[in-house]
Amino acid sequence: MSVTTAVYEQTCHVCETIKKYFLNFYYNTQRNKQLSANRVIYDTHMYMDRDKDFHLQRMNEICNKEFDLKIKQLWNKPVEYDGL
Repeated sequence: MSVTTAVYEQTCHVCETIKKYFLNFYYNTQRNKQLSANRVIYDTHMYMDRDKDFHLQRMNEICNKEFDLKIKQLWNKPVEYDGL
């Protein structure tokens, strides 16, 4: 293994790690924006619905599951490239 290859592999690893942290921050920001939007929908459109608390809880659960899945997939180890 040449020095260039070793440096390139380590640099790629550092860049990928930084990218994952930025995407993690971005996903959490998007989650918070969606939860805030759910709250606005709750306050604006569901004021006469008796089951509004249930609907807000369901919207927030779905949002949290979606973003938890995105973050989990982000940190999963990618399949190694075999050169084909």
